[in-house]
Amino acid sequence: MLRSMFTGIGGIRNFQYKLDVIGNNISNVNTYGYKKARVTFKDLVSQQISASTSSTGTRGGVNGKQIGLGSGLGSIETIHTQGSTQTTSRPLDLALGGDGFFVVGSINDVTLISMDGPAGQLGTNKVNTGVPIDRVFNLSFTRAGNFYLDEYGYIVNSEGQYLIGEAAIKDVDTVKTNAPHVATARQDLESFINGTNGLVEFIQKWKAEFSKNPDNNPATKTDFINLVKNFNIQLKNLNEKITGKTDPTDTTLAPAGSYFNDKVSPKASINPVPLLPENDSDWPDTLAESEKMMGPYLEGISGFIESVQQILNDYSEPKYSNTTSFEPGLIQIPKTAKSFGITADGKVTFIDSNGQLKIAGQILLAQFPNPSGLEKTGGNTFKETNNSGKLDRNANGLTINELSRPGLNGAASIISGALEMSNVDLSEEFTEMIVAQRGFQANTRIITTSDEILQELVNLKK
Repeated sequence: MLRSMFTGIGGIRNFQYKLDVIGNNISNVNTYGYKKARVTFKDLVSQQISASTSSTGTRGGVNGKQIGLGSGLGSIETIHTQGSTQTTSRPLDLALGGDGFFVVGSINDVTLISMDGPAGQLGTNKVNTGVPIDRVFNLSFTRAGNFYLDEYGYIVNSEGQYLIGEAAIKDVDTVKTNAPHVATARQDLESFINGTNGLVEFIQKWKAEFSKNPDNNPATKTDFINLVKNFNIQLKNLNEKITGKTDPTDTTLAPAGSYFNDKVSPKASINPVPLLPENDSDWPDTLAESEKMMGPYLEGISGFIESVQQILNDYSEPKYSNTTSFEPGLIQIPKTAKSFGITADGKVTFIDSNGQLKIAGQILLAQFPNPSGLEKTGGNTFKETNNSGKLDRNANGLTINELSRPGLNGAASIISGALEMSNVDLSEEFTEMIVAQRGFQANTRIITTSDEILQELVNLKK
């Protein structure tokens, strides 16, 4: 009797697992990209009462006698069948038609990838050369294609994980300005700003050098006012008034007047002792006056930089190409894009401010030999396991060649403006729920029946 009671307990536990899985399936009936689960049972070891015997010349064989000890949990499997497609007409809603998963992830080490940041720096969106993808990102995989743009234009999912693919060719190394590198005099400042040729390498600050000799000799204070030695221009705010100082070393002003002089007289004369050959002439010999400045004069300088708008426009809109870089990285839609779209083969394209069609990146997919072996991690994402098969087939770090382009090598194609719905079938789930409920009830009856029989045995003494 005790054996049947414990068998019933095992059955109750198993059907509780089944009801839990069914309840989770029903609760995710409207979850994009959700893959339903199912429970299977297995029987436990059977207790052998007698062994089987073979036939003899006078008697036939006899089968063995075994009593089962109940059921156990066989598996909880994820069913990766295709879900139905719901049209949304939103370009960042992506459905997969076929095998594969979107590759998403958070960044493990920001120094291993070049990307835009809060300090205003621009990046190429590429993973550093030679660095494996799975070292840069904490990778996850999903069928849920409801993506969004963050503040920098990167494509992310609802959990803020970046969509990983093939980075675009994004030129952020130089900006075009119509100005030469170095101005040599005060009047060159305007030509530096409003000039008509040249390229300037962009860094956070430009250092332009302006120098000019005094026009008069001796030089007065006014001759030095426009003298600029070093001047730093930071192209940060449009039409902001800028001020600056020359090199802050002391300058000596002669107390006798408004001239700049060193501590030695600015004028010296030589009166040589006449020593003339016979019949030669006597000529005076003097040293021409000179002016020496002990240090640059400190005087505030100010002005408005014009034509900065063109410089900043070139800086804020990096140059994209119409091809991809064939290197792993992030996919970014420029803020100046007029429109964008995603093709069936995963190319993310946009129309730039000049009306030209450019490529912002290429979506790549992950394919696994055994998708049911993936581990659910919440947020509609999965992690690879030993039984799902490893993307890094050579165990030397995940490379771009181990991911698939949509539509190639059996990978799914992308349907933009649509989402893959859950593959949960409510009619099937309700039917399974009824079966689980009746199975649960039946196992409770085993326990109550066994209890009644035990009660009768106890009452035999009375």
